[in-house]
Amino acid sequence: MGVGVISRPAIGITVNFKRGRSWLPVAYSRSVEAAGGLPLLIPPLEEIPGFLWSRLQGIIFSGGGDISPLSFGQEPLPGLGKVDPGRDKLELALAREALCRDFPLLGICRGMQLLNVAAGGTIVQHLEGPAYLQHLQESPRSYPSHTVTIIPCSRLSVIIGKKSLPVNSFHHQAVEKIATGFCKAAIAPDGVVEALESHCRRFVLGVQWHPETLDHPSSAALFRALVESAG
Repeated sequence: MGVGVISRPAIGITVNFKRGRSWLPVAYSRSVEAAGGLPLLIPPLEEIPGFLWSRLQGIIFSGGGDISPLSFGQEPLPGLGKVDPGRDKLELALAREALCRDFPLLGICRGMQLLNVAAGGTIVQHLEGPAYLQHLQESPRSYPSHTVTIIPCSRLSVIIGKKSLPVNSFHHQAVEKIATGFCKAAIAPDGVVEALESHCRRFVLGVQWHPETLDHPSSAALFRALVESAG
């Protein structure tokens, strides 16, 4: 049994920081484990140790709070939520190094936005008004609250094998300017970007929803695709 665990691709997962504690919903680890990977949490670090890149085979950038607008050259606007500059600094550095090393990456919710910012894109600081759906839902996390349309011929469409998908939604920020080297892979009915991917890298995919809490085959397929690429 021990040999089997060691042979699994090690997938690092970033965590939330709050009141001197680091934490992560267990659904992330469960999803990686079910996909055949070995989940390893990346704790709060002042610097990224060089040996990290030989220990991990892929990284998931998890959900969480807002990204500071100073990270993408903007001033804070009304509606901006709580930011964590320490987490932003660590994860942006981690993402930029990982992109340079062509590491397999999966960004979830905030994680998708962070990958876009790390590569030079920008974020809508607050979705508000009748032009938008209510993306910040109060529904159970396992409940799909709206649909997304998958872009034909995208990597996401190959992984999921569907033209549309019901997803959950717990965000009030969204991708604005898409970074160079990235392209949209799914959109919401109001035009908000729901997935990003990079065709010039081995595996870089971001989704705006939380697949780790959705119990359907398409969600499991996302984690399998990451683990298979990492392996």
